Amino acid sequence: METSAVLKPRAFSLGRRADHLARLRARQFDVLVVGGGITGAGIALDAAARGLSVALIEKRDFASGTSSRSTKLIHGGLRYLAQFRFRLTHEALRERSLLRRLAPHLVEPIPFIFPIYHRRREAWWVNAGLWLYDLLAGPGSMPFHRRLGPAETLQRVPSLKADGLVAGLVYYDARTDDARLVIEVLKAAVHHGATIANDVAAEEILRDQDRQAYGVLARDLASGETFPIRAHRTVIAAGIWLDEILRDHHRRVRPAKGVHIIVPRARLGGDDAVVFPTPDRRLMFVIPWQGQTLIGTTDTDYQGPLDDPRATSDDIAYILDVVNQAFPAVHLGPGDIISVQAGLRPLIASEEATTASISREDRIFEGPDGVIAIAGGKLTTYRRMAQKVTNLVVRRLQEEGKRQQVPPSWTDRIPLGGWPEANLGRADGQVEAQAPPDSAAPGLPPGASAHLWHTYGVNWRIVADLAADDPSLARPLIEGLETLRAEVVMAARHEMARTLCDALARRTHIALLDRDQGKRAAADAARLMARELGWDEVEISRQLARYEQEVEQFSAASLRQEIAR
Repeated sequence: METSAVLKPRAFSLGRRADHLARLRARQFDVLVVGGGITGAGIALDAAARGLSVALIEKRDFASGTSSRSTKLIHGGLRYLAQFRFRLTHEALRERSLLRRLAPHLVEPIPFIFPIYHRRREAWWVNAGLWLYDLLAGPGSMPFHRRLGPAETLQRVPSLKADGLVAGLVYYDARTDDARLVIEVLKAAVHHGATIANDVAAEEILRDQDRQAYGVLARDLASGETFPIRAHRTVIAAGIWLDEILRDHHRRVRPAKGVHIIVPRARLGGDDAVVFPTPDRRLMFVIPWQGQTLIGTTDTDYQGPLDDPRATSDDIAYILDVVNQAFPAVHLGPGDIISVQAGLRPLIASEEATTASISREDRIFEGPDGVIAIAGGKLTTYRRMAQKVTNLVVRRLQEEGKRQQVPPSWTDRIPLGGWPEANLGRADGQVEAQAPPDSAAPGLPPGASAHLWHTYGVNWRIVADLAADDPSLARPLIEGLETLRAEVVMAARHEMARTLCDALARRTHIALLDRDQGKRAAADAARLMARELGWDEVEISRQLARYEQEVEQFSAASLRQEIAR
């Protein structure tokens, strides 16, 4: 068995965008995927790995929508279990186990504490539910849950409300870096031959004289040029934008807004995550993430512009109120908030009274013009969703005589982040999943090797090599945060980051982890990207101005003022 010391990087680059654009213009593809979130990325990988010719376009940046604004969990979903959606829970738990082996650097087990107050009977019900959760996950997936007494619960989470606490239940799920997961899936898709590009919008579905779709009219938003992309099958995996693209007056998607806040880790502390029911019967998560603490989420209907969901002062006040009831000694306030994250979930349109009660199951739609679309689902089950869509695409291509023998899906054996297939030989990936010691990359700051490993997997060495070639790249971009200057170069050179926000909000998370959203590092990052992308002084200034505008969505400054009033 290979160890992490000798693993070789693979599929580490998205390649040059210009090369992908040239192929988009010149070729006819088996399948065109519209949407560069986790669902579209998963479909591109599944189809390309089976030998289909695949194109994928994203009108903004990869993972710029829902797929970078989640609760950062790979989980079965306790709420789905409580709604008796056992099949969905079982499928998600199986995928959780598989993703731990496919991407051990990005899918990390973490204990969750579920406190129980006043009603010992409730502890019995939650305990029974967690036994079912463990059984649905299967043996060896995660440690089994166990019950804690009040004293042990408070020892692990000292800031929890003690009054009325009768027990705590500790169970395991996994946290992730959602945006990085999308990038790694796309890298694997490119490795298997997919052609992809960001900042390319689908302006219109192209149809022949028989009203059958044969691709889309695309617009390169960088140049303004339009061109056709031809494909035997078009798949819309655009999430909340699905109805907007199809334009057939049918409502398939009901957007639901979810808001999270990030606060300093020291304010709540601890290595355990905490989950607890809110007074309106939702679940609130408090999760250690990227050195800070992520708290959320809300779940409300949304009627505003799809391209720019924003948190409101009411959203923030709700989260703070709920958290302060659970952690009364903490007195979390608006001034504690480092950043805000608002995203939209593409739920299946339903007459349910609230979005919280709508199932997170996915649904595939197929139009009379041959266009296939998918909505719903969740981050954890993206691979199964992709498999189902690709199965349908293959079936239609075979029926039309455009493809003959196509192998079944094998994405359950395609590692992400450069891991070789040998990593799948273990149920837990334990040996291969060990982060490298700092001595493995001399010249990096303390802890940098582990940070890079958790971000890039085996391909952390590529970033380390950039820093070795230019020691100035080994410095943190912002003092006190782990992101290195070399990671900005990595984002521009190998991960198709085209703007500062691409690099600082999604390839790295400076915009979420820094109180001024990385504005103090923007000029430095712009110079690094300019060397890679050929920006002149005019373009650098334009990028800096655009960054200032774009990161306002993550800023809590104006919301603090509203709450104060």
